[in-house]
Amino acid sequence: MNIKQAAEQSGVSSTNIRFYEKEGLMTPARNRGNAYRDYTAGDIRTLKLIRMLRMLDVPLPTIKAVLRGEQPLQQALQAQQTVLEQQAAQLAAAMQFCADLARQQPQADTLDVDACLTRMESPTPQQGFFSGWLQDYCTLARVQHQKHFFFIPQGSINTPQEFTAALQTYAEERGMQFALTKKGMYPEFSLDGIPYKAYRNPGKYRDEICCDTVHPEQLDTGLPSRREKLLRIARIVLPPVCVFAAIMAAGWAVTGGTDWLWLAALASGGVLLGRCFEKWL
Repeated sequence: MNIKQAAEQSGVSSTNIRFYEKEGLMTPARNRGNAYRDYTAGDIRTLKLIRMLRMLDVPLPTIKAVLRGEQPLQQALQAQQTVLEQQAAQLAAAMQFCADLARQQPQADTLDVDACLTRMESPTPQQGFFSGWLQDYCTLARVQHQKHFFFIPQGSINTPQEFTAALQTYAEERGMQFALTKKGMYPEFSLDGIPYKAYRNPGKYRDEICCDTVHPEQLDTGLPSRREKLLRIARIVLPPVCVFAAIMAAGWAVTGGTDWLWLAALASGGVLLGRCFEKWL
């Protein structure tokens, strides 16, 4: 068959077929009558094998060694697997870097490019399993705080002016950029470019100001969905577990036994219910 037919049957373009021949990956027979290339079923299979390996990004020298029998196919595939795993790790790190940077809503004219390049060129050494989970837990906690947070201002909030002043004070104490977009007892504002709505929660002794982001769907952790789900569960479960352990440790130190077991169970149960209400309400 001619090169056009070979291209149709193998899925490899005529240009690439000629290139592979030039690189020595295959040498089709020549027609005795006109010296045109005459591709056989074996050539078609070779082209399909080359196409498959190129789809796996196997280098041409490696493919040539496999076709010539100089390197076993299994060995070549194992070596390529290692290369792809390294590339996948680099891509995962790049994706995480993009997600972290995007959450900061950077501007081209104010971005600390030197710090970014330093982080990219000298990445933090890969940490252990639990260290990775701890870092992701901190990321989730930070994003959740960006979506909803509250604070207790100095003094009561009775006027829109006092409300605005309390928000400005909160931003200044944390070095955040504050911009008021709507005055009132339900003000709207932005912190570091993230828009929020706020409301007052009156208390018996002190008022509390609660802030909710206007677009929570835009604040993404950048974590795999399964890991994020597990970390959300951990945020609910860990506080009562820590309370239980602390009370039991104190009870053991004081009485030398498990007399405080029921107290620890009740306290941790109360903390768990509180976290669940915080999650669902």
